[in-house]
Amino acid sequence: MTRAGLCCLVGLVLFPSTASAQLNLELSVSPRTITFASANPDTTPTVSAAPISVTIRVRGLLAIFGQWHLSVLADGDLVSGPSTIPITNVTWTALPAPPFQNGTLSRTTAQRMAGGSGQLNPAQTGTVTFHFANSWLYDAGTYTQTLTFTLSSP
Repeated sequence: MTRAGLCCLVGLVLFPSTASAQLNLELSVSPRTITFASANPDTTPTVSAAPISVTIRVRGLLAIFGQWHLSVLADGDLVSGPSTIPITNVTWTALPAPPFQNGTLSRTTAQRMAGGSGQLNPAQTGTVTFHFANSWLYDAGTYTQTLTFTLSSP
């Protein structure tokens, strides 16, 4: 028996901490949907989605000496009708490191995906691969959730 594939919808939101013309933050994510294929948990305990590209650009007068970071937050656990799977069963690996770093999704606390200081001009593109901890304990179904990426400079 194999479980149904899981789908995680990736939403994109940019929240700069300042609207000043002295700081310009740019963020793009492509593609905007990731999918985990169906797999037998006995032979595939971890299912990886196709990599996505995350491009960040930080420039402007305030960016020269300031810190910046990219975070990701899930809107909740993975959901399929009445069934749920904790979002913490989804992790990611990201390259290049630095400025990108590996992590685990959370529905309560934004998790740092990248960070640094000064400008990123030209833009820096990272490759992010999401991984799902596969288990027979999950109900079969198509699970979805939205992720929000935030690039900010405090």
